[in-house]
Amino acid sequence: MRISVILCVTLLPATVFAQEIRWAGKDFNETVSENARVSGDIVLGVMLTEDSSSPGGPTVTTGNHWMASDAEAQVCVRIVTKDGRYEAENTYLIPQHYQKPDAIFPYGGEGPDILSEEPVAALVKTGPCGSRNAVAVPVLSLNEGGAASDMLRVFVNAAGNPVDVAWGRGRDQFTDCDDVTELDGLKYTARCDVPLNKLPQAGAANLTFFIARGNTEEDFELSVLPPYVGE
Repeated sequence: MRISVILCVTLLPATVFAQEIRWAGKDFNETVSENARVSGDIVLGVMLTEDSSSPGGPTVTTGNHWMASDAEAQVCVRIVTKDGRYEAENTYLIPQHYQKPDAIFPYGGEGPDILSEEPVAALVKTGPCGSRNAVAVPVLSLNEGGAASDMLRVFVNAAGNPVDVAWGRGRDQFTDCDDVTELDGLKYTARCDVPLNKLPQAGAANLTFFIARGNTEEDFELSVLPPYVGE
C-alpha cells in the first residue's frame, strides 16, 4: 500500500520578510573630537528642514526612491555638526522590495551631547560612501515630527566666502545664498535655498554653485533627485 504525501507550500509576498534599513558592517562610523575638523567637501547637507539640533541623535528620513526595487540598494548617509566636532558617515542597506513610503535611516551612534546642542546637517547620496557621480536625495526631516518646507536647503562649505546657486536650462534661474557663518561654525558657512516648485518633478535637477574666493570664482555642480518619485 502506497501512502501519498501532499506538501502544501504557501508563497508569501517578499515584503512579509522585508528587513528594516540598516547600516552595512558591524560598527556605526562616527567621529567626535574636541577641536573642529574641516573637510574639503563642498556640500554637507541637502535637506527640506532647518539644521536644528537633534537630542538623542538625528533620525534621517528621505522619500520613496527605493520602493519596490528588485535589488538591495546601498545609500551613503553623512551627518555633521556645524562646529565640525562631530561627523558620522555610513553606508546603509535598503532591502529589495522595500514598500514603505519613506526611508528612515536609524541613528546608531552613542548619542554624544554635541548633537543636542549644535546645528546638524545631513546628506544622503545614492550608492555606497565614496562613490563617484552619486546623486543627492533630499532629507525630509532630521527629527521626528520635523516639518518640511517648500524649499530645498543646501548647506555649503564655503569658508565664509559668498555663494550663489543657479539652476534651470542654461542656468537661467539664479539666487544668492545666505551667509550662515558663526565664529565656531567651521563645517558649513552658507545655505542655498531653492524653491521646490522651480525644480523638475521627475528626474534629477542640476544645481550649479559659484563660490567667490578673492579675485577668482569657483563653480561646481550637484545633481539632486526630487523629494518623492512618481507623484
